Amino acid sequence: MRRRDPTGTALVAAAWALVIATLMLSVGSRLEAERGLYRRARAGLDGPVESHFSGLGTPATWTQPGPPRVGVQAGHWRIEELPEELRRLRSSTGARFGEYREVDANLGIARRVVEQLRTAGVDAELLPATVPPGYRADAFVSIHADGAARLGARGWKAATPWRASDASRQLLDALALTYSRFTDLPEDRYGTTYNMRGYYAFSHHRCRHAIHPSTPAVIIETGFVTVRSDRDVLFGNPESVALGISSGIMRFLARRDRFAPEVLAVREYPAARVITPGAPLSCHPEEGERLAGRLPAGTMVRPVHRKDGWVEVIVWGNYRRFGWVRESDLEPVGGPS
Repeated sequence: MRRRDPTGTALVAAAWALVIATLMLSVGSRLEAERGLYRRARAGLDGPVESHFSGLGTPATWTQPGPPRVGVQAGHWRIEELPEELRRLRSSTGARFGEYREVDANLGIARRVVEQLRTAGVDAELLPATVPPGYRADAFVSIHADGAARLGARGWKAATPWRASDASRQLLDALALTYSRFTDLPEDRYGTTYNMRGYYAFSHHRCRHAIHPSTPAVIIETGFVTVRSDRDVLFGNPESVALGISSGIMRFLARRDRFAPEVLAVREYPAARVITPGAPLSCHPEEGERLAGRLPAGTMVRPVHRKDGWVEVIVWGNYRRFGWVRESDLEPVGGPS
């Protein structure tokens, strides 16, 4: 039987406030005093939004007893050990600027995140580039850094898999809230790429060495190795970078029910067709946002998420073209996308 915390939302808020205050003061014994508090916090979660673009896949609940389990992957670390199915990526050693290597930043930050989480009572595990087949945990965070290919680019960005559970999106929201607060780095709002969303560790349908679809997952690009202001933070203050990530994970764990299968289920949506000529393809689900283009009527798309009357889509046959379309500009055509 699922247990509910009788103090409800108030305890969740108190748990979050105490954890963050403790993390900011110390990553040692002060945090140990709050062990287990977030595990007793349970937040009520809304059910799925009902519309013709909503649907849940078959849930596979992670019910491992004991403390929460979190996998923290250091991007590109031991990349040469990737299995045969991923051999094409063995030479992907990450961004670099002179003597500054992304993999070194990733590993230093990831080790600190694991240490901070373990001090808080979390069963945290440091993972290399190779992910155990069907890896299951209460959260999985892959830590990377970027190289600037765009003029003026800087800051961090994070993303869920394309086909994500509500839990993955809650993990993303939690990290987005805490990361900037600890690092003072701006968000690279328009920098999320298709490859982030389709990261090999998320792609259980293509790779055996990938996480289980029920594992809440996020990939975070912590900043730009090739930009001095970002590099000064990544290499000069990795403790704050790690705190920005570990506190987000703690917030996520405090606010969700580990045993709610509907929250862990990956959503499925029917294929759709654009019905409005020149339908705006927005970078974010907001009116007046920057446009990624316009879609002719009749364009087939793959919906992957729905939010507040908007649908996130990938253009069929042009997988690098994606964004948000108003739900009123689409009609479902049946069948999985």
